[in-house]
Amino acid sequence: MKITFLLFLLFLTSCSSNEKIRLDFSNLGEMREKDYVEHLASVGEDYLSHNLNLEIKLGKESEKFLEQVYERIVSNNEIMLAHEYAPSFHIIKGSRPFLFSLPHSQFFISNVLIEKYLKSEELFVAALSAEIIKSNRNIYEKRIMIPLGFYNTEKLLLITRLKEETKYKLNEWTYFILKRAGYDSTAYLNWIQIQNRNSLEFSYYLGDSIGISKEEHYFKNFMTKQGVVGFEKNINEANSSKAFYKLLNNIVSNK
Repeated sequence: MKITFLLFLLFLTSCSSNEKIRLDFSNLGEMREKDYVEHLASVGEDYLSHNLNLEIKLGKESEKFLEQVYERIVSNNEIMLAHEYAPSFHIIKGSRPFLFSLPHSQFFISNVLIEKYLKSEELFVAALSAEIIKSNRNIYEKRIMIPLGFYNTEKLLLITRLKEETKYKLNEWTYFILKRAGYDSTAYLNWIQIQNRNSLEFSYYLGDSIGISKEEHYFKNFMTKQGVVGFEKNINEANSSKAFYKLLNNIVSNK
């Protein structure tokens, strides 16, 4: 997987965003244990069944907005992302911020995370993009999973948590796919900084809240190497689209 990340980064830095990419990366960077991936994907149904009363029902407009974000990310990064599965988005009521993904384009986000920390569309898309890569390319650590019949959030956060080195490379991939999709790629730094500044509250999501400071340091160095200057900025919530605000209202009004 390490070699795959390096190859991908070297390739992207040598190509402009307007060039047609002919190389096939479809077999790179994916977990090859198909049975494990399929089992991990099936866990999503068990999780939702266990948290049946905690999922916030999304309106058609909210679902359309989320699907459009997903489509924009994937269609502008076909070198590494495929339209194999239709995405499903699940907003889960809870007292702590978290998000995670499972194979087959399944995404799970707590209402607290969006309402309190991702109130800007740029931040929301930045955070979601990393999970889109994870799910689309099956970037999960293989772990021993005992069939329980139910899974809570804490268990799934543990199962989907990445090793430090893999996470750093995923951050770099996220920077590139945001840029290629026409989003503000520097917003991803803001997402990391939010976690760092609120590490105590994000400890449930992060597991080890100490590592987030190191993660921020590595990502800043990476951005500097890309020639990015002035990346310390405040995200303006007013720049968000009406569709994003409708999503926020959908979540707040259905808690």
